[in-house]
Amino acid sequence: MITERAKKTCGSSFRRRAEICDAAVSKPNDNTPILRAPSGNGAAYLRPPKHNTTRPTRRDFLLNAAALTGLFLLPSVLRPATAAAKPSSKNADIFAVPNTAKTLRFIAHRGSHSLAPENSIPAFEESAKRGFWAIETDVRITKDGHFVCCHDATLKKMFGVNERIADLTLEEIKKLPFTRGNGRENYPAEKLRPPLFSEYLEICQKHGSVPFIEIKDDVTAGVIRMLRDMKLEERAVISSTKFAHIEVARKESKKVFLHHIFSDGEHMKKLARLGYAGLSHKRTELDDIAAALVGKTHKAGLRVCLRAGDTKETVLKMLDMGLDYIPTNAIINL
Repeated sequence: MITERAKKTCGSSFRRRAEICDAAVSKPNDNTPILRAPSGNGAAYLRPPKHNTTRPTRRDFLLNAAALTGLFLLPSVLRPATAAAKPSSKNADIFAVPNTAKTLRFIAHRGSHSLAPENSIPAFEESAKRGFWAIETDVRITKDGHFVCCHDATLKKMFGVNERIADLTLEEIKKLPFTRGNGRENYPAEKLRPPLFSEYLEICQKHGSVPFIEIKDDVTAGVIRMLRDMKLEERAVISSTKFAHIEVARKESKKVFLHHIFSDGEHMKKLARLGYAGLSHKRTELDDIAAALVGKTHKAGLRVCLRAGDTKETVLKMLDMGLDYIPTNAIINL
């Protein structure tokens, strides 16, 4: 309920904007043999390679306006959505809670890497402790078929070793400490090595965070099988810049939410046909995104986000634009 104070604070301008606010939400197979590699994380999961959207009502807009006003007055009220999923007839609804200033669908991009090295166990744990709606990571595969979390194909950037992950075994990779990244001095050495994908999933599972997984190598089928085994399939997001990975994900699962990174008009239509999906447009500046484009995306039955909400002002603007979830590289105190 909106308090009288909130109504007065919001003022007539918010009400006028609410009157022109549209509504928004919306819709939504492979028998290839499984290649079982040696035991361990990921290795046993190798396999070769109607949606529901909700547009805000006038009441939602006014509630959001009141929340935003409070945010300007008290920046510390920025809080994430609760992680609990409300099942629907076909999919667990990870979007059950509206995306507002008080219940942000905030994504910790590569974990909270302003506090700890990106894609590290401490970065994931820091995000989980702070209640982020989702924790994002990147998945790659080792020479002996194990899944690890790392953005780059090589280990040079974060570990100082100019070797490809695909050319090293898990045992070789586990010996490498992070040589770059924030806050390394604050964490024990055993946590400062390349994390297994299974360790990341365990953190998400323990804290109720949505696993937001970017597929880097051809590991989509194996990733989904791991999600299924850990009962996270309906709570996870599979993302990629490569649309082929998105298509494989939908063949493997009708329950997982799909996200196409830096999409375009042609792929937006294909994504809408796959159902239960979202995208980020290939734009780097918010000012380049017209309200009509966000509306067009929602009308197609898709959710939308943009990179990245790294300041309070940017987050507020993204909420005002009607974005459905927001990645961040910098904000840690929600």
